[in-house]
Amino acid sequence: MVKNHLSAFSALAILLITISPAFAAPQSAPTPYEVIAAVNALRASHGLPPYLVDPILMMAAQGQADYLASTPGFGSGHVGPGSTDPDARAHNLGYPEVPGLDINENWGTLREGDPIETLIFGGWNDTEHMHTMLHDRGQHVGAGVAVSGDRAYIILDVAAFWGDAGLTAQPTTSAFGENAATQYAVSQYIAPVIKATSAPDGLITHTVMSGQSLWILSSHYEVAIERLRQLNNMGSFDTIYIGQKILIQLPMPATATSVFTTTSQPSASPQPSLVTADKSAERPPVRVSPTQLVIQTPKSDESGWYLLFFGLFGVGVILVVISFSGKK
Repeated sequence: MVKNHLSAFSALAILLITISPAFAAPQSAPTPYEVIAAVNALRASHGLPPYLVDPILMMAAQGQADYLASTPGFGSGHVGPGSTDPDARAHNLGYPEVPGLDINENWGTLREGDPIETLIFGGWNDTEHMHTMLHDRGQHVGAGVAVSGDRAYIILDVAAFWGDAGLTAQPTTSAFGENAATQYAVSQYIAPVIKATSAPDGLITHTVMSGQSLWILSSHYEVAIERLRQLNNMGSFDTIYIGQKILIQLPMPATATSVFTTTSQPSASPQPSLVTADKSAERPPVRVSPTQLVIQTPKSDESGWYLLFFGLFGVGVILVVISFSGKK
């Protein structure tokens, strides 16, 4: 009896395991809505409105993610079953074909456990992929996530106008009716990132505002997120808060001012003086006009004249005495 119960229980367990649905994205990988939330947060940081989730684009993106995860050695990630492209896959599922509307697609992979920001600000941080996420005439969005082994395959589809500059009426889909998914937007207000200007010494600091993150600042300032963590002494799991001052760039190293000295050279025209460390060198030379010059002649030595006078006087006296003596 007990054996029969055990057998029935085992059979029921096997049946449940067999018919249990396979989840496209386990808890260790980001969900499609987390992908969209991260993209809309990036748009908000650039002052752009959020994309609206479209259920048909969600199905198209999820189908492509499942295809990539189940197809070893696939070629281009934009080519799906039957060599379909993003537009064909969306239209085949019922997304309206509107003149001037194009389906832009990003695809990429993540290691299991990595946050979606690693892909958005890493693999998709180039002009073409950013264009898909920051399209100024983007309308609807869909995302898909599928896991194979330790890799998560991510698809982002965005419907955006291009041919008629957005003058065509916005397309709508009726699949599944109006629900929370079709009205999905950013859950909290995210302030646009206004880049701080550098101080005279090159120092740049950013004041954090609502909804901003290190990932978003890394994208706007084009500084690696690990560098931002290093500059601000932050660990991998540290968060930032509104009003916090985030160091973006250190001041430039001070450079010593060169000091020049010159020797005075005669010149017909005055030359500009150079600033030197010796302040006395800044004093202009004293110029004296010819009328101000005092010419001094060396004083004669008058003692020689006295000796010559008295010598001659003595000789004259002797001659007079001799003359008188001869007359006698």
